[in-house]
Amino acid sequence: MRAREDGCRVYTLIFNGSPRRAGDASALIQVFCREIRGQVEQIDAYRSTLSPCVDCRRCAGGGGCVINDGMQEIYEKVEKAQVLVLASPLYFSTLTGPLLALCSRFQALYMARRNQGSGWEQTKGGLVLLTGGGSTKDPSCAFRTSRIILREMGAGEIRQVASIGTDHLPAGEDEEALRQAVAAAREFNTLFA
Repeated sequence: MRAREDGCRVYTLIFNGSPRRAGDASALIQVFCREIRGQVEQIDAYRSTLSPCVDCRRCAGGGGCVINDGMQEIYEKVEKAQVLVLASPLYFSTLTGPLLALCSRFQALYMARRNQGSGWEQTKGGLVLLTGGGSTKDPSCAFRTSRIILREMGAGEIRQVASIGTDHLPAGEDEEALRQAVAAAREFNTLFA
């Protein structure tokens, strides 16, 4: 986990699903982070020691998550965050396995709300940053999955940015994707100032 703070009250939590520290997803994250105000923390799914959901069903019975591995701290950070970001390269048109494994643990939050008969207030901002090369042409499947995950974490205002064709035009040079990432940060700065 990496953190940055500039004195503003907005807290942004980024879930980075890229295996490459300086890859295309990181380029979009960096430009977003330069614009967003407040505290920014990043959780790296590839370097995380968190386990995926094992479908034990304890959370369905109201007992919370049975796995004790630090995810409880992340649940608290999700509660605190005003802006949530999912960033990932596309593998077979969807999010990377480690990011999906980490996000599977939000099942416990979903079950807690369902058992209480309440849903999240959709008050958070959400951003999806996707990159893809090779034969990737359509990020819509990954966007749909990401929106479901972000809504389960309480995001109502969800923005999407994709840099597709990164084997020919790296995300760090994709002016349209960079512009959209900056625009999302500025919008969240206004919404959550």
